Amino acid sequence: MFTVGPTLQPSAWGRFCALAAAFVAAFAAGCTSPDYPNCENDRHCQRDGHHEYCVQRHCQQCRNGADCGSDQTCLRGRCVDGVNACDGDNDCLAGQVCTDHRCVPRPECDATRSCAADHHCELGHCVSNPTDDSDPVENRGPQCQLEPALFDFDDNNLTSGARETLARDAECLRREATSRYTLIGRCDPRGSTEYNLALGERRARVVRQYLMNLGVLPDRVAVSSEGAEGATGSDEDGWRRDRRVDFRLRQ
Repeated sequence: MFTVGPTLQPSAWGRFCALAAAFVAAFAAGCTSPDYPNCENDRHCQRDGHHEYCVQRHCQQCRNGADCGSDQTCLRGRCVDGVNACDGDNDCLAGQVCTDHRCVPRPECDATRSCAADHHCELGHCVSNPTDDSDPVENRGPQCQLEPALFDFDDNNLTSGARETLARDAECLRREATSRYTLIGRCDPRGSTEYNLALGERRARVVRQYLMNLGVLPDRVAVSSEGAEGATGSDEDGWRRDRRVDFRLRQ
């Protein structure tokens, strides 16, 4: 009679079975991922129709602004509409406050902070008191050298480059006294006249809203569109310069 391998005694066989069961349980546990919305990595948040990110072992819609659209803000793990969106001052950067669910520069003056004797508070800014010979509609103060915001083809969303440009423009506009501008939306020559006029207006309105978010008073910037009128480009490089919003000083 032949035997294959050693014969396990009952006690040894019991230990062997226990070890095998433990191994199988450990292997099964290692193959099982946590239930949504719990996670250990991004893969656990991107299945069963979900397209989210794992942040501190919890699936959420975004981890920063790069995960959202150009006109959205990542607010507490959610992409919400609007640039610089907030629910409270703690959601904003230093020097900003949350007003109407948007982070805006902290006002120079308010109910608790007054202006100098020859100034008064107007919409959060200290402005000079008018004199008897002042013209309330005259443009005063130094004129800024404002740069146009450029746009991608058939798009009215602000690019990162346009945001940087408008941040510089807004800084200069806040330093000016009372000068006012019209934002002229422009397009490259492709597309119908009606479509380009509407697209140019949408671009101008996006720029106006972004400037207001950065502390420019709403009555300082109006909106208009000239569509593809005055476009000079004949190739992509020239068309890129045609897709912009200009500043036109109002007298």
